[in-house]
Amino acid sequence: MYDFPHGLEELEGIANRTDFDLGSHSKNQKDFNIKAKVQENKNSTTKLAIQDLENNEWFIPYVIEPSAGVERGVLAILNEAYTSEEENKRTLLKLKPHLSPIKAAVIPLKRNNSDLVNTANNVKSELQSLGLGRVMVENTGNIGKNYRRHDEIGTPLCVTIDFETLENQTVTVRDRDTMKQEKVSLSEIANYYSQYFK
Repeated sequence: MYDFPHGLEELEGIANRTDFDLGSHSKNQKDFNIKAKVQENKNSTTKLAIQDLENNEWFIPYVIEPSAGVERGVLAILNEAYTSEEENKRTLLKLKPHLSPIKAAVIPLKRNNSDLVNTANNVKSELQSLGLGRVMVENTGNIGKNYRRHDEIGTPLCVTIDFETLENQTVTVRDRDTMKQEKVSLSEIANYYSQYFK
């Protein structure tokens, strides 16, 4: 059971089907002490029973049927991850990094600067080639709005390509949950990214 904002709902049902399922499909039904009410099955060619070797008796086992819906499970995960921070005036989706649909956004500081954009595309390709999930280039200009957009969709890391990247080969990595920013060497960004998702 899960307590959604709209009320308590079942995430997974567990049904005890007793010996009905296997008893219904077993041959020689009269040879067994089937507890459930089953229709006679003269067409079955299989004895769906287990033998107790100690006392040489056959019995039809009970079936336990778990049933979980994907939609409700995903809704529960989204509900847990949805966060509204009044102090930072932001809404974010604090998904576990391995569940985030986009693992990192690479953001050139100026969208019309070809050196920044080319470097961003190279970093994106390098990170994407590690096979840890989707990496995208976010080339829409406003860095603050880009950060907020990726907070809302649950992207755990933003990698900013700025003029310092061109001068001293460093990028700024921003963490979604803490908003902490740190400088990472361009040559170390793939290792940093890999370690983050371990």
